[in-house]
This record gives sequence, C-alpha cells and structure tokens, in this order.
Amino acid sequence: MRMQFWRESLDKVFAGVPPQQPVALALAYAIQEQELHHQQTSNATGDTGISLIWFKRMITEREQNLSDPQFMTIGQMEAYCENTFGSLLYLQLESVGVKSLEADHAASHLAKAMGIATMLRAFPFHMQQNRMIIPAEITAKHNLSQEALFRNPTITPALQDATLEVATSAHVHLATAQSYMDNLPKAALPVLMAGIPTESYLKRLEQADFNPLAPNTQQREWYLPAKLWYRWRQGKLFDIK
Repeated sequence: MRMQFWRESLDKVFAGVPPQQPVALALAYAIQEQELHHQQTSNATGDTGISLIWFKRMITEREQNLSDPQFMTIGQMEAYCENTFGSLLYLQLESVGVKSLEADHAASHLAKAMGIATMLRAFPFHMQQNRMIIPAEITAKHNLSQEALFRNPTITPALQDATLEVATSAHVHLATAQSYMDNLPKAALPVLMAGIPTESYLKRLEQADFNPLAPNTQQREWYLPAKLWYRWRQGKLFDIK
C-alpha cells in the first residue's frame, strides 16, 4: 500500500500537481528548479532532464524485496544494487546535466560496488536480524552454515572465504568504474565521488582478512572530507590496484 502511494505521488509530482506531502513538495520544487535551469542553459522547454523511470525502478525493486529474502546468486545481488544505488546515481547525473554513455557505464559498475560493500558493512546488523546477505550459491560453495552463524556469529574460514568472493565482485566493479574515469565530463565527478568510501571500506575489509565482523571495518575515516577534496582536485577518484 505504501509503495502504491509513492507511485501515485510521483505521477502527480511529474504532472505538476504534487500532493501536500513534505517529500513530494520538496521533490516538485527540485524538479521545477531543474527545469528552470535547463531552460536557461539550453533554451529548451518541456524536458526537466529528470526521469521518472529511475524513481519507479527504486520503488519496484524495494517492493520485490520487502521481506529481505536471501539472494540466490551474486547476479541477483548485483541487479538489486543496480536498481537501487544505480537509480540514485543516474538521477544525480541527470540533475547535473551529464548525458554520457561512459558516465552511465561508470555509474552502473559503481552502484554494484557500493551496494555490495554497503551490505557487507552491515553484516553484523543483519546477523542480529537472522538475515544472510551473502548469496546462497556462495554460502553453499564454501559450506557456510547460516543456522550456526545465526546462533554464534563468529569468524570462520568458511565465512572469510565467502566474504572474499563477494568483496572481490565489488572490487572488480569498482576497478571497472575507474577505467571509465579518463573519459568522463568533469561535471560527473562529484556524483561518482560517492564511491570513494566504498574503496576505503574494501581496503579495511582486506586488512581484516575478510572478516565482516571485525570492529575496525566499521570505522569511519575522520579525514574523508579532505580525501574527497583531494581526489576531486586530482581528477582521479579511485586508486584501485
């Protein structure tokens, strides 16, 4: 019911008659400002540059995963990340006027890396909820017992191996996103900077020998703002080897 409310609210927002709801009103204002900017910079009308499809794709994906079922394959996990994190990145690229195939490809891979890393970072929380976020094909491959882990969430070689495999997928996507950076418009860089904390987390996870329960993997970088500024000035967002 709540998801249908948001679908209907989005239709009204994009039709120019937003419901009297704070989020809908704020979104309508942002779209109006974007349309005004678009008209001033391109002398065009009727195209805000913001696509309704990305909002609805996020709603549909969350609706299909309301019960948070375990992903069966790494492909399903990546598809979820693409449809949620990716939709947000595409919207942000549209909001800064970036229309670039390379930027879209970079955002797609970055979204998968960000989504996977976010779920791995939340692994201790998911354990408290008796929820396994590592795909079933990987837990089966490494003989990782969910029931035993729920009863006693401690590090085991099976958990390390399974975490390594999932983290490797995130690393590959991050490296692929990095490969597009030299051909991106500068306006895309602030959007794609969202992936820098993902790189940092994956490095901490590697230093913890792929133990997703290690406390140091949850630490935040106090110098992150300076790091973001430096990477932006350098025009090189990631340092993947």
